[in-house]
This record gives sequence, C-alpha cells and structure tokens, in this order.
Amino acid sequence: MTPNVLSAKVAAFLARLRAEHGFVLGAAELADALRALDAIGVTDRARVRAALRLILCTSPEQIEIFEREFDAFFANRGSGVTQTTYRPRHTRPSARAGSQRIPDDRLRRDPAETVPRDGESGGAGSELRDAPFDPSEAVSRIMRARYSPEAAVARPPAIAFEGLTDALAAARSIVARVRLGQSLRWKPQPRGPRFDLRRSLRASIRTGGDVVELRRLGHPVRRPRFVVLIDGSRSMTPDESGRMLQFAHALARSSYRTGVFLFSTALADVTRSMRSAMTRAGKDLGDVGEAWGGGTRIGANLREFIKRYGSRHLTKDTFVIIVSDGLDVGNVRELEAAMRELGRRAGKVVWLNAHVDAEGYVPSAEGMKAALPHLTALLGTRDLRAIGGA
Repeated sequence: MTPNVLSAKVAAFLARLRAEHGFVLGAAELADALRALDAIGVTDRARVRAALRLILCTSPEQIEIFEREFDAFFANRGSGVTQTTYRPRHTRPSARAGSQRIPDDRLRRDPAETVPRDGESGGAGSELRDAPFDPSEAVSRIMRARYSPEAAVARPPAIAFEGLTDALAAARSIVARVRLGQSLRWKPQPRGPRFDLRRSLRASIRTGGDVVELRRLGHPVRRPRFVVLIDGSRSMTPDESGRMLQFAHALARSSYRTGVFLFSTALADVTRSMRSAMTRAGKDLGDVGEAWGGGTRIGANLREFIKRYGSRHLTKDTFVIIVSDGLDVGNVRELEAAMRELGRRAGKVVWLNAHVDAEGYVPSAEGMKAALPHLTALLGTRDLRAIGGA
C-alpha cells in the first residue's frame, strides 16, 4: 500500500470517528497520527492500534468506541472476493445463475479501501468532504514536510491568569513536601544528635572559657532542585499544555532552584523566559523553535538535556518532572537509555501523563513501557499536589 493511500485511509478513519461518534479531531491529530505511523511502521497491527488509540482517545468511553471502529474499518473484508470469471470444475451452470458479477474495477481495488473516488458518494469519504479541514491537503503537506521546521515550529501559549492562584498553591505545597533525604555531611544544627566540641569551645571564648551554649551537628534535609520537561508536541491537547506551562511558571516562582525545558522535535531551555514571565502572567514565552508544535522525540531530547544541561541540573538533590503523553516517535531504545541515566543521576523522576486520570488506563505506549522501570512515580495531571508525596 502506497503512503498516499495509507494517509487517505487514516484521514477517513478520523473523519468517521468525528462524524459518527463526536470525537474532537482535526488537522493536528491527523498530523500526529501520520508521524507516529511513519516512525513505528505499519507492519505491526498492535503497535499501529496502540499509537492511534493514544492520539485519538481522551476517555475510556472513546477507547471502547475506538477499538470497535478500528476493527470494523481496518479489518480484512472476508477472506477474498468471488472470482466470477473463474469456472470451477464439476459445477453446473445453474448453480451460478444467481451469483452477481463484481465489476472488474472493484476486483482491482483494495478490498479495505473505504475512500470513494471522485464522483462517488457514501462511506467515510463523504464525511470527509463535510469536515472543517481538507484532509487531502493536510496529508499532502505532512507527507512532504514530515519533520521539517515548517511542520515543527510554533509558539507556546501565554501563561494564563485563570487558575494561577491554585497553581501557585500546588507548587508551594510540592516544594514544602518534597524530601530527598538527609545530607551525608555533618552541619551545624540547633538540635543535632552530635555534640560539636570545637564550635562549643570557640563560642566559650566570649564567656571567659565557660561553656554556656552547646553547639550541635546533624544531617540537614537536602534542599531540592527541580527540573520540569514539558512535551510541546501536537499530541498534547492545548488546554493541557497551557495548564502545565502555568504549573511550571508557578514552580519557578516558588523555588529559584527550578529549570524549565520544552521539547518536541527539538529541546529548548526556557528557564530565563519563564523567570522573566514571573513578574506578570499573560506573558508569551516567545519563539522556542522546533521545541513546540511538532512531533514527539522524547528519547532524543532527554539525551540532549543530559548532555547539555546534566552537569548543571542533575544531582541527587534534583527532582525531575516529565510532562508527556508518552507517544515517542523516535528511538525507543534511546528513550530507555536516557531514562536509565536520569534515574541514576537524579534524586527522583516523576512522569505526569493526563491519560493516567482516565479510569482503566494502561501504559501501553512503547515510550511509557520503556520509561516505567526508571520512574519514581507515574501520576496524572489532575491533582498536582500529589507530586509532593511521590
């Protein structure tokens, strides 16, 4: 099957879900679906199903509809078609008198093809013509561009005013609750378990050698450093992406030991822009290149983060927060290696996925499967305060 035929089929499938079942799907979802299939291939039916399900479904009800429609739309139409031009042996002419001849042009077409030709009507193709976007134009543009800058460049949304108070409260709660353990070094503490003879004698000089105040040593709780990596690909819904940007802004305001990064087909450090946005919400983060609005290359971008920023941000005091739906159209082995490195060098690694909040969610995406063994916790995005207890 040629790429154009496959692309038209995927577009027709999206139109069917939108027209018959009310799925909110458009050009962005079509673009992500085609990029995912281009990355993982179409030889493994289970992987194709899992990738499309992750992109197109946002609730358990939609998953149930998707499973049914996927089988009905992409399944083979029986084991074959009747070969009316072939006369079987030992068959009387009367036995075939009631059979209906199938036109030769239908025999030559793909039995699973559901997109009508020009001038035909009915089927999923008629729904496409009533859709608010032109799938053929979108398919053509995506197949030409693939991972080009034109397809990947977009501007992140501005930090929203609405809900900022709740985001700040959640961020401050996280900063207060996160505990990465105690330092191995002995440091002065008012109620430390060890008596500090040297500092006690030094303090007694002011009282003529009388030890009036005892000095003590202890292991203080390590002060956490936060790193937030936000998936800016088009598989993330705009509302969810905007909310996570607002959360990162609130965390940067609550702790100056916070670094914020965006990634899509590329990685961008927006910590400075996020701090300049701290003076007032509603500020646009500006142009971040290919780090927003393209496909998702989680593994490659995590490796880039470790290589360029790891020495500055990754210590045993670092609390890493990754916000993504887990659909990696890059190399899954690269993602697994990057997650292993993050788990080794950071104090904790928490992954936020909006799909976790859906009842019955199973991390079936290849990216999530690769990341799970190296995570401290996999959480949803509904209750951000839960991050502090991870």
